[in-house]
Order: sequence, then structure tokens, then C-alpha cells
Amino acid sequence: MKNYNVTEIKSLLDTAKSALIVVPTMSVDSIGSALGLALALKKAGKTAQVLSLQKPDQNYSKLSGLELITDSYNPADLVITVSYPLDQIDQVSYNDDGGKLNLVVKTKTGATKIDQNQISINNSSGSADICFMLGDEMPLGDKASMVNSGNWIYISPTNTPKSWAKASLIDPDAPFSEIFTFLLPMLGLTLDQDSGKDILIGLRVATQSFSVNVSPESFEAGALCLRATQPETPTTTPVTPEVNPIADIPASTPTTTPQFTPNPTFNPTV
Repeated sequence: MKNYNVTEIKSLLDTAKSALIVVPTMSVDSIGSALGLALALKKAGKTAQVLSLQKPDQNYSKLSGLELITDSYNPADLVITVSYPLDQIDQVSYNDDGGKLNLVVKTKTGATKIDQNQISINNSSGSADICFMLGDEMPLGDKASMVNSGNWIYISPTNTPKSWAKASLIDPDAPFSEIFTFLLPMLGLTLDQDSGKDILIGLRVATQSFSVNVSPESFEAGALCLRATQPETPTTTPVTPEVNPIADIPASTPTTTPQFTPNPTFNPTV
């Protein structure tokens, strides 16, 4: 079992409600790992999306959570976040003020005023509370600039530190799938049937069915994923029949005391 230092990653993740997972170079290993992380985050009550500029083909069809993948990213997109209770907002609208866009947030009667420090403006990459970059960002081309804003976690099998990363996890001895097998439980996330299946598929492809580039930890990761994919066996409590100590005793047949009749022909001689 590998033991990574995930203190900084966990600190950022614990306060996050949304996550963006970016896969610059598509492979079954990287996509399977990204989807495994996304599914585990969703199970923990967080929103998650996987960004890959390449669309997965039928080679990826056995993976769960493919609907979480998007190939659309526009750094010009603007996200305005208002940290204010939704149940206190009455209406959100917009209007054209001489060619200028006004967004109007109307609060309910008696609600407190929205303060300036409750409003934040972000571009697309900054729309998620936490962002994961799986590998080097350079294959993203001009979209690699997304790392210039947001809370980025850099995870890679290649030892290439990134100055933009708030936290990093680099393991040159393992593919993404092996890294994430051990990482998810360390972050308090559950490796379940779907996430375990995705990561296991990635691990099998990355190691060519555990025949190349394997270590004892590779087999351990495979065992953990395989165990997670097994359906839970329902536990049933055996039903004990009610016992009636009296009713369950079979009725006994009355016994008759034998009667001995003297033999009249018997005449003992003294």
C-alpha cells in the first residue's frame, strides 16, 4: 500500500463543492482515472466534470460516467458567483442598459443586502472550486492558460513540477490508475463499483493485463479495484422459529400397569 502526502490536496478538497478534472492527453489510463475520481466526488456530494479536448471513441465504451466528459472550454466564459442563501433570492434577470449588460439579483422582502465581498467573478477554469490536471498541460495548446487561475492540483507519473500548482502528487513508478487507486481512500473518497471498474480498466490497459511495468503495488491496486467492483452480499438474519415448550412436546400414550394373575395350577412344594 502506497502512502502519499495528501495533506494539501485534502485541505483544498474538503472545502470544495465543485471540481474540474482536466485530461490533456487522452488514454484509457488517464480517462478511466479521471472518471473514477469524478464518480467518487459525485458520490461524496460534489459536482464534477471531466474536460478532454479529444472525444472518446468505442474503445472507451465500457467506462462508466462518460456523460461527465466535455470537450468544450472557452476561457472567455464568465462565471459570477454570489455567496448568498438561495432561499433568500426572489428573482434573477438581466437588461440592456445602453449596450451594457446588467445582471439583476432581486432578494426577497426583508432579506439582508448582498454585500460586495459576497460576489466573485471567474473565467471557465475558475468556475470550479478545485481543479485537477492529469499530466502536463502543454498538449492543451492555447487552452493551457487555464492554469493561470483557480486552485489546481497537479497529478502525474512524470517528475515535472509545476509552479502554478497549489499541490502536486508525482509518482514516476505508477500509471494514473495505480495512483488514483491509493489516492481516493486517502482523500476520504469511496472506491465503489463504478469508480473501481473505471480505474481497473485503466490499470489493465496501462499494464497490458499486468504483464509489463508492474510492481507489487500494481497487483495490490488491482485487487483493491476488483474487490470494489464486487456486488455487496446482503446480510440476512436467520429466522428462528418460535418455540412453545409445552405445545412442542408430543402427547404421550398413557401407560397401563401390568396386572399379574395367579396361576391356579401352580402348587409349590415345601
